[in-house]
Amino acid sequence: MAVGALAVEGVDRTRLLPPAGAQVEDYGNAGYRLRWIEDEIAIEVDTSPLVSETRFELPPEPPQASSIERLARGLTAGADTRYEAVSRILGWVARALDYELDRSQPQTAEAVLQRRSGYCTGVARLSVALLEAVAIPAREVAGYVVGSEPGRPSGYHRWIEAYFPDRGWVFSDPLATHHYVPATYLRLAAEILEPALGTEGLLLERRDAVATVDLYPLAAPGVTARRNSVQQLAASLRVRLEDQSTGTAILEGLSARWTHSLIDGTTTFVGLDPGSYRLRLMLPGRGILESQVELPDRIRKALLVRAPEFRIDSPENPSPLRDR
Repeated sequence: MAVGALAVEGVDRTRLLPPAGAQVEDYGNAGYRLRWIEDEIAIEVDTSPLVSETRFELPPEPPQASSIERLARGLTAGADTRYEAVSRILGWVARALDYELDRSQPQTAEAVLQRRSGYCTGVARLSVALLEAVAIPAREVAGYVVGSEPGRPSGYHRWIEAYFPDRGWVFSDPLATHHYVPATYLRLAAEILEPALGTEGLLLERRDAVATVDLYPLAAPGVTARRNSVQQLAASLRVRLEDQSTGTAILEGLSARWTHSLIDGTTTFVGLDPGSYRLRLMLPGRGILESQVELPDRIRKALLVRAPEFRIDSPENPSPLRDR
């Protein structure tokens, strides 16, 4: 199943230590909360739908519009809400720009637009310029990302913040996550762009309950996004093995077949049409488990698997999925 960007929902929490020399202060916006607790930092990210009702109106065209202004106006023409306008701009950035870590190249918004490439600073600057070109307040955010997986080291980073009058400021990382950032993103209170002498940031604990819930058609594959409403574009099926064992999940139905690996015993099939499906779990050393799954509408269904039988958990539950 070929899918593009994905919508997510849930809460991500971390405890971490900042890099030596970094200036960090308590901070909060719409979905992100950073607090000092004694000598540690706690970050909580809530990706529940933003539910912004701010309308969008294209501002008058300037007499001599720049290339950035023309592009921003073309991308947002016809958008009904600010959420849609921001999503269109960030979606274009994610599709059109390549990440290129070449600090010898200029990172102005104009240069990045001309090259169609840049590193995080240039990508953030162009994103902010496009948003401001259609009267959406936005700003760059200097920060630090604490590595949480092998092969993804910690390091200084830059992302953006856009303003919604009815919700406040909202983080986005234009090439990766729209309308939220993970809880491994540490906002800095000062423009510190080079590591200080001493230790790097350290992740002490992470409890990531953010799950894929739907398709997100406004961005490129590889991007995940926070939705503006709970309305489903398509049905989804989340499968979770209670013992978190590895294996393969195969879903068949409506003349189609999808195969997913179980990561920590979990996977989610998205972009499904209503109908009847056959789910098979191939579990090494344990055989094959099968179950018939009915998706009568564009719903979110969750299956908690307790070998050797399936147990349906919230069979037609459109509310956010919760691990049990």
